This record gives sequence, C-alpha cells and structure tokens, in this order.
Amino acid sequence: MSELKVVLHVSEADRWHAALGNLANIVQHAPQPETRVVVNGSAVYVLQGQHDQLEHMAKAAAKGVAFQVCRNSLRAHDIPEDALPDWATVVPGGVIALAEAQRNGFAYIKP
Repeated sequence: MSELKVVLHVSEADRWHAALGNLANIVQHAPQPETRVVVNGSAVYVLQGQHDQLEHMAKAAAKGVAFQVCRNSLRAHDIPEDALPDWATVVPGGVIALAEAQRNGFAYIKP
C-alpha cells in the first residue's frame, strides 16, 4: 500500500471547526499521513489575530501539516500576507494548489 496523503480544503470561515476536527484525527493517526490544508475564500479571515483555532493550527503545523493560503483570496479580502502566522505558506492560487495535490496522489477532503 502506498503512503497516505491528504489535502483538506477549507474555503469558508464557518467550516474551520469541522476542518480542525478532521485535522486532529489525521494528526493522531500513526503513522501520520502527509497532510496539507489549502485555505481560500472567506476561510482566510480566520488566519489572523490570536484565538484558539489558530493555536490548534499551529500545533498541527509543528507536527508537519502544511498550510497553503491562496494569495488571490488574501487580496480579495484585503488581508496582507504579513498578517499570517509564520507557519502558513502563501501560494499563488488555492485551486491550483488543490489540483497539484490531487495530481500528486493526495486524497481530497472538504470538511
């Protein structure tokens, strides 16, 4: 069996609770699958400030989860890239990041 790879797609701010639940379950899996979270749409709002959801994301990032944030969505919502946590990586487009992940064998999950 090949190594499991998972990409979570979070595009709405109100879906973070479900996404973080999925992410917690994935991170607890042994061995942990290679995991990416692609963030676009209104979900980018949640990547600012200080709150408990960001703490959960930071812990997941520390365990190797990659967070990819859509530059187009940041621009559309007037969020500067430097407002993001240091563990978040800005990608040119969220939909392209999703397509690339799927091309590379990642299972797509939309919480």
